[in-house]
Amino acid sequence: MPTFYEIINTNITLWNQLYTHWISEELFSSRWFITLGSMAIIYTLLYLLIDRKRMRELFFFGSLLSAGFGYADVIGTTMGLWAYKSHLLPFKPSLLPYTYTVHPIVHMFAYQYADNWRSFAVTNTVAAAFFAFVAQPFYAWVGILWLENWNYVYSFLIAGGISFFARAIVLWMAKVEQNHAPVTSRVSLSPKLIPAMKPLDKDEDTE
Repeated sequence: MPTFYEIINTNITLWNQLYTHWISEELFSSRWFITLGSMAIIYTLLYLLIDRKRMRELFFFGSLLSAGFGYADVIGTTMGLWAYKSHLLPFKPSLLPYTYTVHPIVHMFAYQYADNWRSFAVTNTVAAAFFAFVAQPFYAWVGILWLENWNYVYSFLIAGGISFFARAIVLWMAKVEQNHAPVTSRVSLSPKLIPAMKPLDKDEDTE
């Protein structure tokens, strides 16, 4: 059985190999520029299209997605289900370009343009399908992503499931916040979430 220090030494060896490979093969390669370009495009779209009146809500939703997608990515890469053949920075797992940027931002747009669960089901399904059946195959084709014993349908189901769960948390926390906020400050909460709070409004009228 390997000891703790043997595992640390293995990690150091892995870091040296990863850094050497990154410097000699990955940095400034076509795949590296594709990764950088993907991030530049998605951040530009975020800057241009994000609803600035709802930034707190949207970024909270995005942070939940990043946590969920990041945890799933760590599990998958650790188990060898997939791996990144190109890294923007010489670290493993390579979470920054995809798990913490491209993927959650696409789902943030799905959340932004949905007013209720029915419309979110449509937009979120489109976002999950884009990630699983367009983005992932593209990254695999250009040699950025390596998949082993993995099906794109699994990615679709995981992305959709995490996003639905994240929206449920956001709506629940907004409801808790509204329940504890003074009546005069409730109008400062996200306008998009107000329809979900109509029962509270009725209760106030009866008072």
